[in-house]
Amino acid sequence: MAYTFIDHYRPIRIMLRIDALVVGLGLGILLLFHPLDMLAHLGLAADPPLMSRLAGSALLGLGIGLLLAAGEIDLRAGTLVAAIVSNGLLAATLFLTYLSGELSGLTTWGYLALILLFVVCLLTAVLPIPYLRQGIGF
Repeated sequence: MAYTFIDHYRPIRIMLRIDALVVGLGLGILLLFHPLDMLAHLGLAADPPLMSRLAGSALLGLGIGLLLAAGEIDLRAGTLVAAIVSNGLLAATLFLTYLSGELSGLTTWGYLALILLFVVCLLTAVLPIPYLRQGIGF
């Protein structure tokens, strides 16, 4: 889509693309192909490989969907609600997992990756809310 000077959705489009690249494609491909030594260096123990591969394929699908949604002319309310719910649940899961102590074995790089994922998910869950309240996208 060619951008104009009056693209009301520009901040949301940028955040959707960042989220799609970092969380969807980045983490999705990492979990899908499941390199055990790389995850071990971060301090993550992904014991059942099936579950991490299923999560990776779901995140990969989410990333592709967000990239396609960011290129639409008008962002629909359903697209924004799906981005809010999916990223809100991911941010809540990361936060609750951290609070429960399940991530106590993380290395410094693991903590940095966790913070990056949490911030991207939280921003993508919060930024579209004003667009829904204003009625844009309905």
